[in-house]
Amino acid sequence: NIGEFLGIVHGLALLKQQGKTTPIYTDSKTAIAWVRNKKVKTNLERNARTAYLFELVDRAEKWLKENSYKNPILKWETESWGEIPADFGRK
Repeated sequence: NIGEFLGIVHGLALLKQQGKTTPIYTDSKTAIAWVRNKKVKTNLERNARTAYLFELVDRAEKWLKENSYKNPILKWETESWGEIPADFGRK
């Protein structure tokens, strides 16, 4: 879920920079909620091993708090549409 969250936020930042309002699809309801709330809620422990990951999370949360976006973030309907191409063969 953290990877999905980071991917969405980085996508939003890139699309905003390009002036595009293209929708972003994800199959992660959790990541959608985290983006909407501008806050990650994870049980992953902050420690030396996860420090860099949490630096990225902190930066993404900061971007969300300081920026607005018009891109819809939509749930990918896996049952109807099949696996998201990025997930194919990895679940």
